[in-house]
Amino acid sequence: MEFDQAIAELDTLIGTLERDGDERALMLLQLIDAIHRPGVELIAAGELEHPVAQALLSMYDLAPVEDRIQVEEALDEVRPYIESHGGGLELLDVEDGVVHVLMSGSCNGCAASSITLRRGVEEKLRERYEGFKEVVAHEPEGEEAATESNGNGAGGPQLLQIEGLRKPVFADVGKLEDHPPGELKAVELDGQSILVANVGGEPYAFRNVCPTDGRSPLDGGRLADTVIVCPWHNCAYDARSGKRADDEAGAAALAVVPVALRDGVLQVAVNVT
Repeated sequence: MEFDQAIAELDTLIGTLERDGDERALMLLQLIDAIHRPGVELIAAGELEHPVAQALLSMYDLAPVEDRIQVEEALDEVRPYIESHGGGLELLDVEDGVVHVLMSGSCNGCAASSITLRRGVEEKLRERYEGFKEVVAHEPEGEEAATESNGNGAGGPQLLQIEGLRKPVFADVGKLEDHPPGELKAVELDGQSILVANVGGEPYAFRNVCPTDGRSPLDGGRLADTVIVCPWHNCAYDARSGKRADDEAGAAALAVVPVALRDGVLQVAVNVT
């Protein structure tokens, strides 16, 4: 819409609202003016770096988004995938396109970590962070480092304590093509029933039991996009993180089993369930 046309239609709309006495609509216009006016005044004065001016420009995608914000938004999208490996991901720093992250949980020191980074984090960062160069994964340094960081230090990154954590031992469960996208399949390993879910070509695994009663298997259920629906209780779980996907607040999540993909062969951990 042309500028002059927009002005004319806005003037007509304001006149209509005033005649109708719609106080809510008039309040909306007043709020828009209260938001825009100080920002426009700052921009006109050349104070583009002022937070109010930056906020207004950002509303119209006219101000660059900070690197750290771009990276955090990208990591938020991939964290469910990391959690499906029994791990955690924390952003430490962004320096000249180099993203420093902390790998924790089962991902730390695990052979699947490099796969996790390549298939998840790096891909998403290239997509969402224009200045991305590389990702550098850091590992927790044990109890001493965790205590120093979490204490009254100089504001360094908080490292997660994982001392005594068992490193996952992986076993083959066939090729990825044996687990077609959109399907749930149970496999038996080391006396445990494991549920494998293929979400858009990405494999995820969980203990094959519904937390609602601790015994009912889930492999008879269905995978609806990114949600696993229990065939017994009709409860729903996020197929990427295992968390409840319905409105049942505080309900238990599925027990995540770390997965790895090596040369097309799907593997799941046999010692962490």
